[in-house]
Amino acid sequence: MNQLSSIEIQLCRNQGRIFEDSVKKANCSSPIFIRRLMRSSIAKSMDDNFYLFQSNPTSDAIDQIEEEFGATSYGKKKYSEDQMFWIGYIYRCICIKYHLSSKSVYKLLNAEEIVKFYNIGHTFDAVDAAERIMESIGYDDSSNQEKAYRIMKRLLLNE
Repeated sequence: MNQLSSIEIQLCRNQGRIFEDSVKKANCSSPIFIRRLMRSSIAKSMDDNFYLFQSNPTSDAIDQIEEEFGATSYGKKKYSEDQMFWIGYIYRCICIKYHLSSKSVYKLLNAEEIVKFYNIGHTFDAVDAAERIMESIGYDDSSNQEKAYRIMKRLLLNE
């Protein structure tokens, strides 16, 4: 898989910083914050590559999420700042490399699932970590045509 471009790296870093800032600034738990952000208009703007062209600093993102979803103090579990930065970065990397929306990636890997990959994944290059994570959950990004071909081939060889 190709490496990230400089703009893609900047998107990953920005999302990582937002996640990292949430540890101190958000009143809700880390899993709740992650769910909210991955379903937010901020994530949508990152999916559409408009985020870097907006004038909103990353420090305002938590306020924007609270405006969008309402303030909450639900949950107690807080991940470390390092974990949150890595989670934000890797989520964005997966979105970019697999051409998936933030909502789709969150459906594949919610907060409780992605944090399990932190201990080993943060030691890898982000693209390599993204590939290994997607392989480990059995994600198949091949086209429907390729999938149909493999199924047909398997059926023909078994008869």
